Amino acid sequence: MDLSKFSSKAQGLLGKMSEVKQEISEKAEQRAAERKEQKEKEQVMKEEVLRLEAEEATGYYMRDGKLIISTIDGMKTWLTNLGQDTTPALMQTLQMQLQVLKHVQSPSMTGMALDNMILCLNKAVNTAQNDIELANIREAFASMLQNYFFMQEANMRCVQLRNKEEGYQLLTQAGEMLSDAVTKTAAALSGNVLDMTTTVVHNIFESEAVQKGYIKNLFKWIGDKSQLKAKEKEFNQTLEMLFDTLDLHAALLGPSILIKGMLARYRKTILEYHQNEKLQMYIDRGHKIDTQKLSDLSSGITSSTLAIIGPNKLAAVTGVLKSLNSIAGLVADKINSNKTGLDIKAYCTFQDALEIECEKLINEVDNMEDAVAALKQQYKELGMLQFAEKKEMQLKIDQKTEEKDAVYSALKNTQEKLNEMKQLFPDAYAVKAELDQLEEKLVSIENKFL
Repeated sequence: MDLSKFSSKAQGLLGKMSEVKQEISEKAEQRAAERKEQKEKEQVMKEEVLRLEAEEATGYYMRDGKLIISTIDGMKTWLTNLGQDTTPALMQTLQMQLQVLKHVQSPSMTGMALDNMILCLNKAVNTAQNDIELANIREAFASMLQNYFFMQEANMRCVQLRNKEEGYQLLTQAGEMLSDAVTKTAAALSGNVLDMTTTVVHNIFESEAVQKGYIKNLFKWIGDKSQLKAKEKEFNQTLEMLFDTLDLHAALLGPSILIKGMLARYRKTILEYHQNEKLQMYIDRGHKIDTQKLSDLSSGITSSTLAIIGPNKLAAVTGVLKSLNSIAGLVADKINSNKTGLDIKAYCTFQDALEIECEKLINEVDNMEDAVAALKQQYKELGMLQFAEKKEMQLKIDQKTEEKDAVYSALKNTQEKLNEMKQLFPDAYAVKAELDQLEEKLVSIENKFL
């Protein structure tokens, strides 16, 4: 073989091998560069995710050209920024709202928060620049006040219920009210020029994870049943203080649909609490209220009366039955729904109804006795030979006597039930009078906000 040709071929092969090596090296470098680029992209994406998460954690951030407010701290930041160049009056409004937000973050039941809010409101009203600003301030305050007390109620109910589903529903509702209150405050701070198409205020309790965490903290806040009872008492005392405070400052707050509705709602809560306290005091003095006996009495009275009257169903007695049935049903429902087991107003209503129906039945018995006496007189006036007429008259006398006896039996049955009721709870009317007096006072305060 020609050495020159061999050498040439060998050099050619070596050249190709060099090219292959070069190509492999270039591809390796390219892959390395691609891996590096991919790692850098992943790092950038990771950093971006962390940045976005950090932004979201603040609860105050921009997304797709919109300002998102999603936490309590975010609400504080938003309001504080809006209030930087606001009027002195609206600055006080801002302080009120921050008080409410502070309460949501750290649940507590104290009248000091309400006192501070009233103080801020007074300063705001006195420094309001015009009627529009004044109206905005009052509306914002009413919304804050409603939210503040509903939050307290939601906290208490969540612990009382120990029912996750109902607790979550309460928190969702509370979150919606808070978002609305904060938005109203923001609108006031911005002079009602806030563009809500570019701002989204989230319900801070819309997430199940947040709800679970909040309820968990509530159970730490109220550890046992004895604590819960004390907190319930504190809550109801705070509600009464609310009425007294708003009574003193009604002129400052002005008419308000929100405040009127809130007071009407909590009036019922206060009355129920006082009723249960009165009942407990009565029981603590060594008395016993046999609610089961009362329940049986209220549910059984109409059926027993009907059985006595039988098929005759006299008009007067039928009316009695309908009335008693309606009231007895009311009492039974109240007994079953009331925590303590007795609704005093319903109890007294039922006792009053029994008193009235006894009077009706007494009158009916008297009328029937007169009717029987009249028929007997007619019988006496018949001639000795008027056999057919006497027979017919005697049948009338017997029928009317039977009807009278049925009504009399119904009367005795009703009187027995009435006596049983009087023995069950002899203090009922005295307690009812106290509750009526309290309700009258609370209603008069409510009406100041009509």
